[in-house]
Formats: sequence, structure tokens, C-alpha cells
Amino acid sequence: MTREVSRRRWARRAVPLAVGALLAGVVPSLALQSSAYADPGCGSQPVANNDDGYIVLGEAAPLHKAPYNACGVFQTVAANTKIWTWCTIENDYGNTWIWGRIDGTQTQGWMYIEHAKEVQEVPTVDDGWCPGEAPADPAAIDGTDRIVEQAPPVDADDALPPTVFDPATDVDATVPPVGGAEKGTEPAADYVAPEGVEDVPAAAALASSMYGKPIKRDKVIARAKNWYSRNVQYSQTSYTWDVNHGKTFRQDCSGFVSMSWGLTSSRTTRNLDGVSHRINWSSLKKGDMVLRSGHHVQLFEKWANSAHTRFWLYEEGNPSSDMNHFKLYVSTAKANGYKPWRYNKIRD
Repeated sequence: MTREVSRRRWARRAVPLAVGALLAGVVPSLALQSSAYADPGCGSQPVANNDDGYIVLGEAAPLHKAPYNACGVFQTVAANTKIWTWCTIENDYGNTWIWGRIDGTQTQGWMYIEHAKEVQEVPTVDDGWCPGEAPADPAAIDGTDRIVEQAPPVDADDALPPTVFDPATDVDATVPPVGGAEKGTEPAADYVAPEGVEDVPAAAALASSMYGKPIKRDKVIARAKNWYSRNVQYSQTSYTWDVNHGKTFRQDCSGFVSMSWGLTSSRTTRNLDGVSHRINWSSLKKGDMVLRSGHHVQLFEKWANSAHTRFWLYEEGNPSSDMNHFKLYVSTAKANGYKPWRYNKIRD
């Protein structure tokens, strides 16, 4: 897979990240029109306020005059700064840039979205695209593999209330918050590993009442972020605790998805489909999985653009990359044999 972001790894020993205040005293307002932003050789791009969303920077980053790194820079913006998104484009290299305004100022410019640790999209006009940027047709995204989606089979647990996200139990305060973008590397085949320790006596009661039951999407993502924040090391034979310390799961790609879904055991890429059902690419929601049966699986977090042609994912990669968080094109995933699936017991 071709990935365009630069890799930034968590250290093995987690150091809490400061959640700083927004940048104070930024460079005075630059009240310019977009046609004036282009340096020689950098084409201008029409902009409009088509989105009420925002990004929060995970690192200090330059605010550009045009949506290319080679173009001029207005200023360097500090980490943790909020930038209000006006509209989005994908440039000639397929990279996503936003035109936005620094919160609390009238300073505007282009920001490469890979610098963001948080992306909140609230499309209002033209689905958040800048003028001249056409959103894709969902039917074209699904293409020839479009399927007739069916509801999951009826299960006795469907009558039970779903396990909801609880900050008191689903967030480990001893690890830093998730931030930045992870490039990762091409994962090795996820071979079937023998099952290890599943329950421990002290957690048996909790395990029997919590695992394998309906689960909210927010809780799935919270569990995934916990392993990512801890940078759980990849292993096909080792097991580690989930955030609740109620069960251990195998530290490979399918063990990670099993943990995120709160399953009763660590499944493999060959049998995760036994607790899930196929969906269309355009139907993906947070907590669904992208599976290449017998090889690798990734957890869908959210769409990375308004056209739903690119998405953020979490994965337990391989022994050289461990936990990863990055963006991937639907077309790239499809070309590599991946298909979207939904856990039968996941709930909105």
C-alpha cells in the first residue's frame, strides 16, 4: 500500500502529552483573497465557507499560501491550535488539504490535514468541498462489489442493552491521549496463532457479563484507542489486557479487532467473518472492520474526506510497526483485496 504521511511512533515508555492552550498572540490578520495567495508556480484555488467543522493540530505545522508543501508559508502554527475548516480539496498528489481560519483570529490559509490529531467534519454546503471539487458517487466507490446489504442474524443478546462508552472505565488515565498520524508499514500475513489465556479467575464474573454482548460504536473506538495509546507491541503468540483488565487478547491484527469489539476470545482473520456481515464501502461507520480474509484486518475509525473515498483506520500492524493510525484510500484497500464488514452486535 502507498501511504503518503510521515511516520511518527509512540515511545515504548509512554510520557503524558500536554494538552496545551490554543496559540496566543498569533501573527496579525492577513485579510487576503485566495487569488493573492499563490507564489509563482503555485496555482491558486478558489475557496468558500462550505463546512462548519474544524481540525486540531497534533504538532506545530506551517500554514501555506497554496495546497502544496513547496508553496509559500504564512506562519508556523502551534500544536493544539484549532483551525476552523472552510472547505477541503485533494491536490494533484492525492493529499487532503483544508482551507481554514485559525481560531480566535482572521488568519486564513491552507493546512495539510496530516498535521491534525482531531478532525471534525460538519458539512453544510457542497458537502464541504471547495469550489470546483466534485464529491464522488457512492455507487462508484462500491463499484462491482456492491452488495445487497442485509441485517445481521437475530441473536438472543439483541434484547439486552448495549455496553455503552463510560469514560470512567474505558479510558486509562496513565497513558497519553491519541495524537498524530501513523504511517505504518505493509502488514505481514496474519497467521492463525494458538489461543492463549482468555480469562483470569479474578475477572471471570466481569468477563461473563461484559464480553460477547452488544456494544456501542463509541465504546469500540475507545477500546481501540487504548491499545494505540499504549502502543501495544505486535505478537501472534503474546496476549495483553484490554483497558478493563477483564480479558487478555492476542496482540496481532485480529486480536486487536476482537479486543475492540469485546469478543469472548481472540478470533483470526479466517473466522472474524463468523461474527460479522458484509456491507458496502459507502456504508462504513466507526467500529466496522476492513478485512482481507486470511491475511490482515483493520478497524475503520471515520471518513477522512467528505466524498467518503478515504478513511482513517487503526490497526495492529506487524512486528516492526506495532499499533498504527493512518488514512487510506478506498481504492487502495479494494485493490489489495480488502472488503468491509460489520460486527453483528455493534450498535449506533
